[in-house]
Amino acid sequence: MQRSEANSEGATSPSWGCLRDNRWASPWTGMSWRKLHSPMLFQWGKALQRQPQHWPEGCTPSDPDMTRRIEQWRASLLSSQDTVSRTDLGAGSRAHKRTDHDGKDVRRVAELAQNSLTPLADVQSLVRWLRTVRPDGRFLELGTSLGVTTAHLATSGWHIDTWEGCPDTLRLAQEGWKEVGCDTHITARQGAFSDHIAALGEDVWDVVYLDGHHQGDATLNLAKALTPRTAVAMVVDDIAWSRDMYRAWEVLRMKDGWRVTFTWRGRGFLLKAPEMARQHLRLA
Repeated sequence: MQRSEANSEGATSPSWGCLRDNRWASPWTGMSWRKLHSPMLFQWGKALQRQPQHWPEGCTPSDPDMTRRIEQWRASLLSSQDTVSRTDLGAGSRAHKRTDHDGKDVRRVAELAQNSLTPLADVQSLVRWLRTVRPDGRFLELGTSLGVTTAHLATSGWHIDTWEGCPDTLRLAQEGWKEVGCDTHITARQGAFSDHIAALGEDVWDVVYLDGHHQGDATLNLAKALTPRTAVAMVVDDIAWSRDMYRAWEVLRMKDGWRVTFTWRGRGFLLKAPEMARQHLRLA
């Protein structure tokens, strides 16, 4: 293991970690993919870059027409004057909440889209990363939200299973998938994550993506339950969302089941990689 690739530091202060590993700062605080010596990590690091000249061979962009349709849908959500009643089973959003006469959290769709949708450049990087992991596979997403990220992930050639706690939000997502034509690659379930986990049979996913419960203890519990059902990698989104979430990330990356861990644009990646030396990285 090359010294430049490994980071042997112990636990990081949550306050400092939230500043250093958020998606805006990480391009400046992380290491370049050029310094990665593991062939697998080198290819993955290239796939996560935005510049096409760095992408691994065969890591072609998604169908341009499908991308255009999904982004038109994103634009319509961002300009929508409609409202949606939110059933939030996670930590929710920092955005101001309004309630109707029944006490339900009522949000403008445009506001929800503004606060929850993953930027196009980031989700396209994740799609390239998936294609570098393998040409097809099974992906579990916890936290569908409005479903735009789910739609882009479905262009990867993988099948996407996605869980969402809010029935009204999931309905909007399903309508959008059908409209853009990617619904055949997506299987959605509505309800509490804990209920879905309790009802699982022998399901195993290549990649599990946690983005639906921004509380540290809940994230740790979900990760514990799904680690045995993760074949390749688990990704924890919004690790810099709060000090509580960053503490959870620090606990997770120290677990024995994960050989390689790295952060990238506010996300934490946990890799089983049994053939590799244990290491922690911070990618730009």
